[in-house]
Amino acid sequence: MSYKDSGVDEGVASSWVEAISKGFDGAQSDLKKQMLSGVGDYASVFALDEKTCIATACDGVGTKLLWTIQGLGTVEDLAQDLLAMTANDLLCVGAKPTLFLDYMAVGGADLLKKNGLLSGFVSALAQHCLKTGQLLVGGETAQLPDLYQGSHFDLAGFGVGVMSREDYLDIDLVKEGDELWAWPSSGPHSNGYSWLRKIFCHKADAEIIRTQLMPPTRLYVNEFNALRAELKAKSSRSVLHAAYHITGTGFRNLLRKQPKDRELGFRLSLEGLPKPSWVETLEERVDPSKVQDLYETFNMGWGLGLLFDKDFSAREASFLTSIGLHRLGDVIAEKTVYIGDSVFKA
Repeated sequence: MSYKDSGVDEGVASSWVEAISKGFDGAQSDLKKQMLSGVGDYASVFALDEKTCIATACDGVGTKLLWTIQGLGTVEDLAQDLLAMTANDLLCVGAKPTLFLDYMAVGGADLLKKNGLLSGFVSALAQHCLKTGQLLVGGETAQLPDLYQGSHFDLAGFGVGVMSREDYLDIDLVKEGDELWAWPSSGPHSNGYSWLRKIFCHKADAEIIRTQLMPPTRLYVNEFNALRAELKAKSSRSVLHAAYHITGTGFRNLLRKQPKDRELGFRLSLEGLPKPSWVETLEERVDPSKVQDLYETFNMGWGLGLLFDKDFSAREASFLTSIGLHRLGDVIAEKTVYIGDSVFKA
């Protein structure tokens, strides 16, 4: 089956975002003039003044929750998933993740009392925030007994980042020939689990699920912040032009940010690059006609993409390699992603 067959229709989701975007355009105050980016970008960026901006993002962990409830993952790992899904998005606009709030919905009080299960989640969340320079400042816990049954619960996270105006990653900086480098992912992260749960059986495939599909979403905050500091020391101008969190819709994430009055796309070459065993297993288990669907759903082993000026990329290739980045390809003047024989259009 495809991702759509599993119950998730990304076409409908895209249409929904487009529809509500029109509502935003028609119901905003003069404050909208201070928005640098909004609906459709990884995070919304608001200019407080001429020098300082804040960025906001929210997300959840999807149906990865279900395998956790079945004992194939931990709530401590879900805490990292939740934080990473918003924090990594904030990086894509150039913000430094700073504040975080969580929302937890449960069926009733029993789950809140059960062996400290969800208190372990909150404790782990606070620790992950501390390790990445963020502060857990509050949240909400709701008891919804008519909505969530038994041990089922849901999570959502809300992140706030800060940055100077000059640190904003403006997609208009991107030029044809810029080179895309990426850090590997730690697994499928927190996307596509409605499909994964149809491909893998939680009993027969328990080991591969636990070790390869359930590791928490990689947090790129510390690596990204260190890289930006190093880049400022190496160059007086901006050489990092964009960043891409490869999450839902897979490699089509590369097309979601477009400059004004022109188009950009990518020609990628993944041959010879590391391919995790979970990706190989997916390609083996899915019908060959669905392989392109995999690249439009999962990160396929790549978590955060960074787009560099081509001259800097050529000059500093050894440095970029030394910090764990891999060169994936470059920018073309067409709103399309080419990966071998696969072609993805927005």
